[in-house]
Amino acid sequence: MSNWEHGLCDCTSDIRVCCISYLWPQLQIMQQRATVDGRQCEITDCIFTALCFPCVTCLTRSQIREKHGIEGSGVMDCLTVCYCTLCTIHQQTMQLQAKGEKPSGLFMV
Repeated sequence: MSNWEHGLCDCTSDIRVCCISYLWPQLQIMQQRATVDGRQCEITDCIFTALCFPCVTCLTRSQIREKHGIEGSGVMDCLTVCYCTLCTIHQQTMQLQAKGEKPSGLFMV
């Protein structure tokens, strides 16, 4: 098992990701969901994110954690999302980028 590439409060490590995560968190989660699944963002991502943003964020964090072999649990994922949702989204984006994935679509070209 490994750890996250960036800390939860490491929001200033990449100012572009920080701005996008804080200005458009729903868009970031939609892109992360699609990236983890290895597909393009779809309308269903938009609908699920709009209807239940906290749940989708927890689910996405769990999927990223499992995909990259990061220690943790579903309970810790939910607590982290509740503690600071925007920092969580930033950390997830940085994790995906560190592994060579592009979770931000056209914003991170």
